[in-house]
Formats: sequence, structure tokens, C-alpha cells
Amino acid sequence: MKHNKKKDNNTKKDKPLTPRKERDDRSYFAVTRKRRNRNLMIIVPAVIVLLGIMAYAVTVYSGHLERPRQNFGPLGSEHVHAAFAVKINGEKLDFSQEKYQVKSQYIHVENNDGNTLHRHATGVPVGEFFASLGMNVTDSCFTLENKTSYCSNGNSNLEFYVNGNKTNSIANYVLKEDDRILIVYGNKNAMETQQDLDALRLAEIKK
Repeated sequence: MKHNKKKDNNTKKDKPLTPRKERDDRSYFAVTRKRRNRNLMIIVPAVIVLLGIMAYAVTVYSGHLERPRQNFGPLGSEHVHAAFAVKINGEKLDFSQEKYQVKSQYIHVENNDGNTLHRHATGVPVGEFFASLGMNVTDSCFTLENKTSYCSNGNSNLEFYVNGNKTNSIANYVLKEDDRILIVYGNKNAMETQQDLDALRLAEIKK
């Protein structure tokens, strides 16, 4: 009888213990680890997305940065204003249109004005302004952004005037403060040209 009673006591002692995994799950460290892993699952993807957005922004911004030409001064090294006009076969080009505004940081038109050129660095020629618009000017041809060219041919001619004085070239001219620059193409007489020069002389230079 005593033997049987002892056996019963052993049976109670041999009762299965709670598994270690279940004990760990209830422990402070297990709960903390789970919480940390859950936070990492949220934070890591968010950081990856943020880095991707930053990389894309840097790429786009870098693509729009304007690299100065070798003979240009630093941006902001000068701020000069001049009135200008381009007339093709009697029609004045309208540079106040949005598509022509501030296409170069170095020389441009701005604030929906198409009559005042702003030069923001030393050594920037007039030709750079037209190049920034997809246009081109040489000593004998003026080419629009749609690639239509107007070239001197003996009948209709391309002419350049700076402050009322005719000059043979304008592309490499670096405008000065309060200059007035006229580019005109067509079969024009002296009176018509003088009218264009008078109109330009009266044009407001916006600073």
C-alpha cells in the first residue's frame, strides 16, 4: 500500500511541463523581439521608398541644372538689361509667350515680357539666348525653333542693329546695359527700318 502511494506521488511529479517555446512567447524578451521585428517590417520598406524618391529627385534636378559654357562667368556675376526685337518679313516675334520664358539662367526673357533681355553672367553672347529657345542666328541666317530658316539672298536680307548702328554680326555680341538690339529680315527700305529702330528706342526696358 505504501508502495502504491509513492508511485502516485511520482506520477504527479512527472506531469508534463509547459513547453519551452510557449514559455519564451510569454517572456518579456520574446514580446519585445516580436514588436521590434514588426516595426522593422514597417520602417525598412519606408526607408527604401524614401531613398528611391530622393534619388529620383536628385536625378531630375541634376538633369535641369545648367552647366556654364567655358567662356561664361559664374551665374550672378553680372545683371544687365537690354531691349530687343526680331522682325521677320514685317512680323515681330512674340517672346512674351510662356514657351520662351526663362529657358536659360544665363540670358533670358522673364515675367511674361518679350522685349527685355536679362543677362545674368559675364561673357554670355546674344546667340546663347536664341540657342536656349532652339533657334539659331548666324551672320546670314536666322532659324526658328521649327527649323525654318530666313537667309540673306540678295532680295531679302538679314540685318542687325545695336543702338541704331548697323553691324555685320550679332551672335557673339555681349549686350550692355540699356542696349537696344534689332534683328530684322526681309525686303525693307530705309524708312521701314528707321520706323523699327524708333519703335525699339521707345520700348521700355524692364529691370
